[in-house]
Amino acid sequence: MFPRFPAVITLVCLFCLILLSGCVDSAQNPAYTAPNANVPAGETDAGDIGPVIEDFDAYSEQIFEKSGVPGMAVAVVKDDAVIYLRCFGVKNITTREPVTPHTRFQLASVSKSFTSATIASLVGEGELSWDDEVTSLNPAFQLSDPWVSEQVTIRDLLSHRTGLPEYGGDDLQHLGFNRSEIIHQLRYVPLTGEFRSSYGYSNIGITSAAEAAAAKTGTQWEDLIAERIFIPAGMTNTSARFIDFETAADRVDTYPVTNGTPTPGPFFNDDVNTAAGGVSSTITDMTRYLRLQLGGGSIDGVQVIDARALQETHSPQNIKRFGNDSIDMYALGWEFIAEDGRVRVEHGGDLTSGVSTYVTLWPDENMGIVVLTNGFPGGFILKKGVISAWDDLYFTGAIQTDGYAEAEAAINAAMQPGASQISPFDVLPSAPAGADAAPARPLDAYTGSYTQDYFGTVRVETNDTGDGLLLYAGHLTEPFVLAPYDGDTFVETESRTAVEFIADESGGAIERLHVAMLDEPWMDAVFVRIPS
Repeated sequence: MFPRFPAVITLVCLFCLILLSGCVDSAQNPAYTAPNANVPAGETDAGDIGPVIEDFDAYSEQIFEKSGVPGMAVAVVKDDAVIYLRCFGVKNITTREPVTPHTRFQLASVSKSFTSATIASLVGEGELSWDDEVTSLNPAFQLSDPWVSEQVTIRDLLSHRTGLPEYGGDDLQHLGFNRSEIIHQLRYVPLTGEFRSSYGYSNIGITSAAEAAAAKTGTQWEDLIAERIFIPAGMTNTSARFIDFETAADRVDTYPVTNGTPTPGPFFNDDVNTAAGGVSSTITDMTRYLRLQLGGGSIDGVQVIDARALQETHSPQNIKRFGNDSIDMYALGWEFIAEDGRVRVEHGGDLTSGVSTYVTLWPDENMGIVVLTNGFPGGFILKKGVISAWDDLYFTGAIQTDGYAEAEAAINAAMQPGASQISPFDVLPSAPAGADAAPARPLDAYTGSYTQDYFGTVRVETNDTGDGLLLYAGHLTEPFVLAPYDGDTFVETESRTAVEFIADESGGAIERLHVAMLDEPWMDAVFVRIPS
């Protein structure tokens, strides 16, 4: 993960009102659709917003074509009506099937607001409080500081203010640990921030809040979010289970995009952290979600979430950063931004497997926008350009800021050699300078099991040809391949990072193992050998 808003009406199509059954490839004429045409309806006169929509549509098409992203869906909701909805491009670059209003996209971290909404529904009914202590709901939740562990509340987890390091726990997910195992391992993660006075973006923190709520209700999280949000809100093509996305008849494929060229990427299964990043949905369903969020928890006359409890999810809880004329804070599963005299409540989501999404609400305008794409990093650049364009056009009548260019520059900077966001490891040279690559001792001297509190036990074996080693970590069935590099240092062949075997003080037997690719800013991945 890149650091992992009365009824719908006929929509304006340029200066015409057109009803179509689906969205089309951007090379064809622009298409807008009323995704829930059967919903009884209020009417919204496009009025002065017509030129805004026309300019926005033209600009969105322009930057979509430039981005190289295969597919995108965009919708704008205002005053409980969908005033713009368009699908661009294709869901699969081989079949060229167009994105439709019912095509499923993975939402990535936009999922976090669904989690806070689900918990808000429980808070509104008195089943939970934002300030319930998590250990009282799930005793398995323990942090490295016992006092902090006892104090942490649902509110603390949903606003990233526990002191956990950013993205702490995500690495265990990639090693095959399950949800409960990762929550258990949090007790071995040092708290790098001050409790309730620091910001540390934590996927497993959001998941821990969800699991606490699920424990309180006795319901599995994936069922709870469906019962509380998806079903009553009429979001019939939305799910928190990866299998429902993967097997959907109408879904995108995902594409990492490099230099404008999309390459099919494997899906990222985020079931472990589904509360933080595992929801999938369609642009049609997301317009209903915007209406729910902007409508005080009500949609089509059904009060799905208590209005006061939902409003709390939009309210700032934790400061992220100050600017000269802005403040960026985190609410509960949402970001809260006050800038240029206006308030936005928003959240984005990104997966390097080829997902980039964004939702922005302007509560004072009763307006929201959602952008779904199936490319990364091009989708990140594209969504920023789309959101920025709507903001400028709606509030000023003209595009003032090139959000696309700004995002493109940020991505390019992040991808420069040595940029920590993209290349967090020290990559070894292709050959050790002035040294023999042969290992310092027989390969059997390195084999065995090594343990560490956080990562658990890893196992080292010789390979079938007897000229290298295999490292098995976590629950992964495929090993990391280690080749001799320099004495007791081996190189992991894919990441080209060091795996260093460390002898005892006398230089005799190997007693420790340092796996550089598992290092975190807050902890070196050093394992102690288990005596055989």
